[in-house]
Amino acid sequence: MKMNRKNKDQIDIGEIRAIIWKRKWLIILPTILVACVAYAGSHFIKPVYETSIIIWVGKSLSLSGDFQRYIGDDAYGSRRQISRREELRSLQNEIVSTPYIHQLVDRLELDRDAALDETAEEMQSQMAHLTREQIKFTLLLEELREKIRIEFSGLDQVKITTEGNDPFLTQDMARTLGEIFIEEKRKARMSAVRVSQNFSYEQLARYEPELERKIAARTELEKEFINIQLDGLIISEENRRLIKSEISADELEISDWEQEAGQILAKITEIPSGKITLEKSSTHRRLEREMHNHLNSIGSIMLKHQWNAPEILNFRARLYSYIDELEAENNRLVRNQFSEYDESTQAKIISLMNARTRLDMLYSKKNNLELGYAELQNNIDLIPEYQARLEQLNREVAAAQEIRDRLKQQQESATIKEDILRESEFKVIQPAQLPLYPIRPDKRKLILMGILFGAIIGGGLVLMVELMDNSFKRVEDVEEYLGIPVIGVIPVIDSLRKTKIKSIN
Repeated sequence: MKMNRKNKDQIDIGEIRAIIWKRKWLIILPTILVACVAYAGSHFIKPVYETSIIIWVGKSLSLSGDFQRYIGDDAYGSRRQISRREELRSLQNEIVSTPYIHQLVDRLELDRDAALDETAEEMQSQMAHLTREQIKFTLLLEELREKIRIEFSGLDQVKITTEGNDPFLTQDMARTLGEIFIEEKRKARMSAVRVSQNFSYEQLARYEPELERKIAARTELEKEFINIQLDGLIISEENRRLIKSEISADELEISDWEQEAGQILAKITEIPSGKITLEKSSTHRRLEREMHNHLNSIGSIMLKHQWNAPEILNFRARLYSYIDELEAENNRLVRNQFSEYDESTQAKIISLMNARTRLDMLYSKKNNLELGYAELQNNIDLIPEYQARLEQLNREVAAAQEIRDRLKQQQESATIKEDILRESEFKVIQPAQLPLYPIRPDKRKLILMGILFGAIIGGGLVLMVELMDNSFKRVEDVEEYLGIPVIGVIPVIDSLRKTKIKSIN
């Protein structure tokens, strides 16, 4: 069974070959005819030429890395692809925008075309609200947008491709578009750079005086802080405890001397208490003045030395030397001014005057100690405040200096970028070439398509002729039609055909 099927397949293939060979002219003639028609028709199609210009677009300088950051060129897979697609779309929209096309039309005088004038005149009758120039430009705008294509030729390389029926005009369009693109880009970048420069100048004029003011304020505060800064031993708890103990001791001593003065005054009965006064001599007044000046210096000494330092000991020794001198002067004055009284009364008066001298000294000493201690405590309390203010000013100065430095860097970068923009940020790396051959129509492709289409038509004709042919082509067709088996088949004898032809001749 398989053998019969195989034989049948072989017979069918052979029959198909026989049919094709028998009807070969039905295939060959349409193929040749259609190919010739396609070739002839290609001469009636307007040729379309294409050329392109490649422009290198340099990376713009970072005027200040912290002021301006560029996003998109970060090689992060799809994000980078999306950014490049968006950039390409932006470039396409920019180059085929109305301002670009308007410049292109003006420079190449594309609107000076008789056919375009006729079309615009016909359309103006239907669009009375538009001028002829507006209609012409609108027609050119749509036509030119279809002839311009933008793509990336490489990293930072923009390729502008133009098409047209005239090779020279196509070349001029690509070259002119490249010039317009470079001019407009450079103009936009220069404008941005100048804006950045102006911003830098304005901000520098503002921040420089502000920085100087902050530095002056910090310097003044540092001087004040130096004046209130004290040695660690002076502001220690132990030293302050000693000073407070001294004040407490003075208070007790004042109380004792007040009590003693009262007792002495009560013992002097010979003289009314209101008359027990001394007429002070110049020496006495000088000694009191020097003693009080000496006592007034205790505050500054406390801020410079510990309470048990030699300077404090010298202060005490000098103070008590003044007391001794004053007591000696009191003794002399009492002897002179109360000479009419007996020795006992004079001794009591001398003791009263000495007690008053001691009280005067102790009052002044206690008051100066309290003032000095208060100043010491105030300085200690001011240290954290001064430190906080200094830290704040340091931060403000550092921030102002950083901003000033950034503005200067931005200003310098803008100047450098302006020079680079003038020279080489945008440049043509491949000029537009004159196209020698059109890209459309492709005659070779048209002929091949004509041959293929003609062969298809020929095959269709062969199929149609065979379907319309009712003659017997196989033995099986005869057996099927007659219903009886075929006993024998007489093959075609070519020698008999040739003999018959000769006899006829």
